Amino acid sequence: MSAAAGEIRIGAELVSAPYLLDASAAKAYQDGIEGPPRRRPPRGIHDDKDAARRAGFVAPIAGGEQSIAIIAQFLADNFGMRFLRGGRIEVSLTKPVLFGDTLTSHARIVSVDANSNRADLQIHVANQRGEQVLAGTAAVRLHDA
Repeated sequence: MSAAAGEIRIGAELVSAPYLLDASAAKAYQDGIEGPPRRRPPRGIHDDKDAARRAGFVAPIAGGEQSIAIIAQFLADNFGMRFLRGGRIEVSLTKPVLFGDTLTSHARIVSVDANSNRADLQIHVANQRGEQVLAGTAAVRLHDA
């Protein structure tokens, strides 16, 4: 569902459906970006339970770019070309995402400027424990140019 330009108002909040980031979702993402197997890095904290435990994690963790991709997809789903053409995103990864975490993306519109054709958003992704694993800002255009 895409937010219509008329629905972009200060204080409006959008929340995604929960997304289970399990080992198969992480593997599908990693396989899609890593290229041929000969170019893949050796096993580590992103795909090996023992390596993750040695690094202090209770389970393998998702790559940070996958968490960013989740919020970017949420923004694209809700704002379409108004995000894809002329939007921006700036985030910090605040906690590791463990395999098995269920993630929910959130966006709140904090300003609307008709003169610059832009809305600014506060965004974050939270896990099933309510912990923010990613936080930042985004901007979308109010209207396609």
